[in-house]
Amino acid sequence: MTDVSFLLLTFFILTAKFRPATPVVIDMPTSASEIPVPDNMMVITVDKEGMIYFSVENPKVKVATLQNLKQRYSKTYPALEKLTDQQIANFINLPVYGYDISQLPEILNIPAADLGSLKDFSGVPIDSANNQLRDWIQSARWADRLDKQESGATDREGIRVAIKGDKTTNVQAVQEVIKILTEEPVNIHTFNLITSLEGPVSAEAAGTEPPAK
Repeated sequence: MTDVSFLLLTFFILTAKFRPATPVVIDMPTSASEIPVPDNMMVITVDKEGMIYFSVENPKVKVATLQNLKQRYSKTYPALEKLTDQQIANFINLPVYGYDISQLPEILNIPAADLGSLKDFSGVPIDSANNQLRDWIQSARWADRLDKQESGATDREGIRVAIKGDKTTNVQAVQEVIKILTEEPVNIHTFNLITSLEGPVSAEAAGTEPPAK
């Protein structure tokens, strides 16, 4: 409890709004609250094996995230220097990213129509010696700020972060993700948890008044 006592945890529910199918199977825990997930979201998924996946909902921010990663971290990740503009553009066709950065050039050479069916995930590394998730998060935040400036939507809420966890996953993996979010240099102390809906939603939970009798 002490690890999360300072965090504001808000539970979100995926609505019936169409979203691209994801090749990562997640058996989500249930919740009795019905709040839709916003479009401007960075989602960190933890599967039942404890592997980590990363995705950004906004297509423009998604491509800008990889561009920024290449600009800022090419010395850390030499594989990024090999990426062409076309490969970066192809990144938009990956519904979810779950690989080591060293695999990116090979993955993004796959025809765009086939990228959505990739399943041989290795997970995004999060160990202290190779914390790639941290750098993806930082690049996505920078890309979102740039998009707000370029689009003139300076009053738009900044990109939100959500953790989508499997109800049978290793709790330690989720704790590691929370640690990355809350420690330097990321310093994100407000994030969301994505769950599925459990049973009917009451009028109070939905935020509406019950019909008069």
